[in-house]
Amino acid sequence: MHGMQIRAMLLFLVLVQLADAVTFALGVDLHGIGLESNGFAVAAYHWAGVNGVLLMKLGVILAVLGILVYASQRFPRLLVWGAAAATAMGLLGVLTNVGSLLILAS
Repeated sequence: MHGMQIRAMLLFLVLVQLADAVTFALGVDLHGIGLESNGFAVAAYHWAGVNGVLLMKLGVILAVLGILVYASQRFPRLLVWGAAAATAMGLLGVLTNVGSLLILAS
């Protein structure tokens, strides 16, 4: 993979994860934390509110990026597969958040 493709892949990962965070925050603002199925997010919310969850998510995003970039020197395929998995999980989060918001809006 070329440098530009890797940057684009990591940028897309970050954008999707941030979209997941934004749709989560919107859902909590509109409907509370009761619908959240992620126990870590619920615990962080009860500990420090939405900001706690968003800070936790930012930490995880940065950790994943760091691990992928660091490990890519020795295991180049890990960057591709890890980024694909993290992007897919973010997309799943966005889709379920948006789906829940649409269901609750009707």
